[in-house]
Amino acid sequence: MTAWTIQQGRTLTLPVEWRSHEGGPLVAVTGVTIEIVPIAGGAAVVGPTSTGVTSAGTGLNAYRWEVPADQDPGEYYAIWTATDGDSEEIPAVDTVTVQEYIPVPGAYATLTDLNDVYGSTPAGAAMLLVRASRDVDRALLTSVYPVDDNGLPTTAAHITALRDATVEQAIGNLDAGNRSGTGAAPRRSGFTIGKLSVQQASGAGGASGALVDKIGPLWSQAWQVLQSAGLTGHGPQTW
Repeated sequence: MTAWTIQQGRTLTLPVEWRSHEGGPLVAVTGVTIEIVPIAGGAAVVGPTSTGVTSAGTGLNAYRWEVPADQDPGEYYAIWTATDGDSEEIPAVDTVTVQEYIPVPGAYATLTDLNDVYGSTPAGAAMLLVRASRDVDRALLTSVYPVDDNGLPTTAAHITALRDATVEQAIGNLDAGNRSGTGAAPRRSGFTIGKLSVQQASGAGGASGALVDKIGPLWSQAWQVLQSAGLTGHGPQTW
C-alpha cells in the first residue's frame, strides 16, 4: 500500500503494479478498474471505472485523478481490481490524502507547494512566496499567454510553470541567505548577454556552498521553469 497526498484542484497520477507475489515478476492482467472512496465511508468519488486507466506494459497500469477544486479534504482509498490469468479477481489498494487548497493572496504558489519541495515551511513563508511571485512577474513582462479577467493564466501548463517558478525563486532566496525575499542578497559578479543579465552570487548556495546563478530577477532554476513553458518572451532554446 502506498500513501499519496494531493491538493484540491491538482492532478495525481496513481500507478499500480500487478505481480505474481510480493517482489515477484510482473504478470499480465485484464479488466483493470479503479474506484476512489472516502475512508470514512460514503459514495465513491471515482468509478469503479476502466475509463482513463492506462497501460505502460505488462502488469503496469496508471490513472490520472483530476481532483476537483471542491473535493472534500480527507483520506480516500484508491481501490484497484483486475483479473489474472486464472480468471481470479485480484485487488490492490492505496490511500490518498486530499489537502485543502489554501491560496496565499498575491502568490502563484501555496505554503504546501513550498513545503513539498523545500521539506519545511520557513518563517515568513507567505511573504517569501508573494515576493517571489513579484520577481516572476518581472520576468513575464515580455511574455504573451492567455489570461482571465484578473490577469491570471488559464492554461494548465502555464499555471504549473508559474507555481513551480515561484517555489524555486523562494528556495533560491532562502539558499542565498535572503530570508526576506526583498532582493537584498550577497554581492555578485556576472555578465550581460543582450537583454539578459547573468549574475553569480558570491558565497551563496546554502548548505552545499555551491555558487548559484541569477538571470535577471530570477534564480536560474526559476528561470528554467519559465523558459521551458515558453514564458520568457521566446520559446524554449536548443543548442
